Amino acid sequence: MRSIDDMISGRNAPIAPGGDPNGFVLADLDRAECRFPVGAGGGVRFCGATVERWAPGFQHGCYCAHHRSYLRGQPSVQDEELV
Repeated sequence: MRSIDDMISGRNAPIAPGGDPNGFVLADLDRAECRFPVGAGGGVRFCGATVERWAPGFQHGCYCAHHRSYLRGQPSVQDEELV
């Protein structure tokens, strides 16, 4: 079971194919680039892959296809027992 710390720090986050395992800082992302947290250590970084269906405000609306697929069937953080 993932803790919130694991999810945010990206220790369990899969990297999108061709993605940078070090990720990007939020300030470096353009519109329609994946906001899924990746990269352990050194602060939270984000995937940065292209988001085909950009839909901020909707569940997983700011994630690339790879991370949307990964999250299908995963329990939400709210549903998990917090460690």
